[in-house]
Amino acid sequence: MIEFDGRNFFGWQEQKEKKTVSGEIKKVLKEIFQREVKLIGMGRTDRGVSALKYFCNFKISEEKIDWENLKKRMNYLLPAEIYVKEIKEVPLNFNSRYAVKNKTYCYLIFEGISPVRRDFFWEIPKKIDLQKIEEAKRLFLGEKDFSKFCYYPGEGICRIEKIEIIKKNEEIIFKITGNRFLYKMVRRIVGALIDIGLGRRKLKDIENAFLGKPHLPLTTAPAKGLILYDCEIDLLKNC
Repeated sequence: MIEFDGRNFFGWQEQKEKKTVSGEIKKVLKEIFQREVKLIGMGRTDRGVSALKYFCNFKISEEKIDWENLKKRMNYLLPAEIYVKEIKEVPLNFNSRYAVKNKTYCYLIFEGISPVRRDFFWEIPKKIDLQKIEEAKRLFLGEKDFSKFCYYPGEGICRIEKIEIIKKNEEIIFKITGNRFLYKMVRRIVGALIDIGLGRRKLKDIENAFLGKPHLPLTTAPAKGLILYDCEIDLLKNC
């Protein structure tokens, strides 16, 4: 399990000639084990997105490994933006990608201007009507086709189990839990809800987006406010 500050990375997935989270971890594993190690992550993250709880796994042929020592060596070699929180042995057929039962993303918004928060919050210097957002969030709950709320077309059936909105002074936190998420899906859900809260769009625009009907364009929230907050993993799932 790792935590990472994604602001300076092109997401999790390894990309040629680009700095990615998996790329940095693979370099460290190669240095430790003196060979290439295949790394499997629980899913892609957008460029600039951070994670408090991210699972990945790899297979290694060594019979005995001091996991605590490996953790220390990895953290010594990894850049400061990536931290290995825990390493444990899992069944041989474990696959982080397919073992995920659900994920919870948090999106951070500041209702105003805050230079201190700016790196991790979406600053919105206008009053946001949270009552309207509470009414609109029901449109996203349940199992439905979210293909109109992602960047790439294709299979878009996802189940959103819960959307929680927490306000503390000027800070607003969206917590969205679901079984799977498409590319930029959370950011587009948040952007759509903020559009509603600012009076820029109507509920009908969201409804029409789901139906593939004409509607006013919906906002994609900036990546910096998005954090993979939590996830539930089935360690015994056969993959």
